[in-house]
Amino acid sequence: MHMGNLMDLTPRLNFASRDRARAGDRWGPRTIPDWQIFSVVSGEALLKLGRQTYRIRPGESVLYGPNSPHDLSAEQPTEYFSFHFSWHETSPAPVHPAYRIQNVPAGALMTRPESCGIFVPGVGEVELPPHFPTGGLDALMLRMVKEYHDEAAGNYFLLRAMLMELLVLLIRQLARQPNGAPVSKIEPALAAIRDNPGAKWTVCRLAEMCGYHPSYFTGLFFQEVGQNPKEYLIAERVRQAKTALLKGEPVEQIAESLGYASIHYFSSSFKKATGLSPSEFKQNPATLVQLLAAKS
Repeated sequence: MHMGNLMDLTPRLNFASRDRARAGDRWGPRTIPDWQIFSVVSGEALLKLGRQTYRIRPGESVLYGPNSPHDLSAEQPTEYFSFHFSWHETSPAPVHPAYRIQNVPAGALMTRPESCGIFVPGVGEVELPPHFPTGGLDALMLRMVKEYHDEAAGNYFLLRAMLMELLVLLIRQLARQPNGAPVSKIEPALAAIRDNPGAKWTVCRLAEMCGYHPSYFTGLFFQEVGQNPKEYLIAERVRQAKTALLKGEPVEQIAESLGYASIHYFSSSFKKATGLSPSEFKQNPATLVQLLAAKS
């Protein structure tokens, strides 16, 4: 189904929740009257949609619309976000989908689900897949749930704005993917470390940025990068320290900007990683060649 031009969207949020499901809880087989984003925070869920089965892990979401029979179930105790919405509505006032949800026979799951595409100016047609990563969007989702349930003055219009923000961020992520390559599930954490290596990053804080449980985040981090978060942080600090040293920046300034408590601690960490002290690194002409070679 083609949703038209991104510039012309007038979406409406019909329902928003953050809830927990027990292992074995099930929704379906059924159809819904609008579109739904189901996003797992912790645990694991399973979606049967058409002839496909999607395993939804923390930091991942699924999307499906009306006339798309589906069967959704929790494989283990699962915490999740659920959003029902429409793409084009004149009024932003929510219309709860519950009374128009219909149970369907199991055989209906063989029906081909509706696809979802939208035209993005400057990019072209972007296809929204049924299953995709949404790490880093938990804070926005929490705001949407809170605003939906608070029912404060003017909340319908604020909900429309938040929903539009969520949809644009999802579309932007998907539009960035080269040749269908998946977006990194830990990109918010990687970007934070690159942009501010001197911060006192903890696994819990980085995991929260990506919307994952710390233990799951650590495993996912190693899977994508080949290092644990602490190792990656140290390596990034050393990389930026090398660049700063070759630019002639004072060692004291470098140590402070990279979060080291003292020059001694910085020098010790730098030598452990490179085999040279900061001063030796600056004085060794080969270090510049090595650095340039590492970047090429």
